[in-house]
Amino acid sequence: MKIAIVGFPGSGKSTCFKAITQKNKSEIEAHDPTKPRLGAVKIYDHRLEKLEAIFRPKKVTHAELILEDLPGFHIPAIKEVEGLMEVLGIFSGRDPVKDMGDLDLEFILSDLEIVNRRLPGLDKELKQEPSPEKNLEREILIKCKVSLEKNEPLRDFELKHEEEKAMRGFQFLSKKPVFILGNTDENKSSPDAVSRMENFCRKKNIRCMEFCGKLEAEIADLDESERGPFLKELGIDETARERVAGLAYSALGYITFFTVKGDETKAWAVKNGTKAEEAAGKIHSDMQKGFIKAEIMAFDDLMASGSKEEARKKGLLKLEGKEYKIRDGDIIDFRFNP
Repeated sequence: MKIAIVGFPGSGKSTCFKAITQKNKSEIEAHDPTKPRLGAVKIYDHRLEKLEAIFRPKKVTHAELILEDLPGFHIPAIKEVEGLMEVLGIFSGRDPVKDMGDLDLEFILSDLEIVNRRLPGLDKELKQEPSPEKNLEREILIKCKVSLEKNEPLRDFELKHEEEKAMRGFQFLSKKPVFILGNTDENKSSPDAVSRMENFCRKKNIRCMEFCGKLEAEIADLDESERGPFLKELGIDETARERVAGLAYSALGYITFFTVKGDETKAWAVKNGTKAEEAAGKIHSDMQKGFIKAEIMAFDDLMASGSKEEARKKGLLKLEGKEYKIRDGDIIDFRFNP
């Protein structure tokens, strides 16, 4: 799960990246500012602790969120990510609602360029060889063009399932899921701006959170032994990493399934609605190609039974085919032909 951090100069984007990924000062200073930088954030799931108590694995692996801090608007890199984290500076008189609109405009113009470049070629192809698929593509692109020319991002644009599928290859930026970090100063000197950001996001159905990048970056620089007491003194229950990871998970529509294989218990992040065959491919492409069945046990059923053996005796383990839609908390053993 890779997410790009985007924001205008002076918004505190790199400071937020440092706070969330807990990169130390020397790593930040050594990085070439003209190139993207990556940071991994573990998504802690309390259910893994309970699975560890039952299965006693040697290794427990959490799902990860990969953050990419991009220099400026590096459009090709942004297209490769699954979602966008917009950092808005809420200090020194900055207007977060205006910044959100200006960021959207950048994405809209990029998408409109793609549509305008594709349509003439598509018309020529249809004259030479008409086809239902290309007709559908043309209909969708014309709908997109109308929406984009009204300065409306495509994430607000409702499409049918077959339209969504046909549109996927274009990697439109204004279609990508987005969530907002409102980066405040330590004194929270712009409460009205925070309220306006929250109200705007509520109307647009966009997830957002208030975040003091500078303070969180200072916390990230502390030794582990000092961090806990400092957070307690500030009245902070969760670190920036935990809050942002949780927000990203919900904003991008992810759920978690688990595997228990050999000496490892592992959490996997997939989009809600992912089918069993696709989920197997997350582990290894060979599993997807040779998929036979998925043995499914719900997390709550395991907890109620106390062991996999007891759950099996109660008939709580089920064999599902490739069309089964993964549910949050499923514990899965994939059967496949190697």
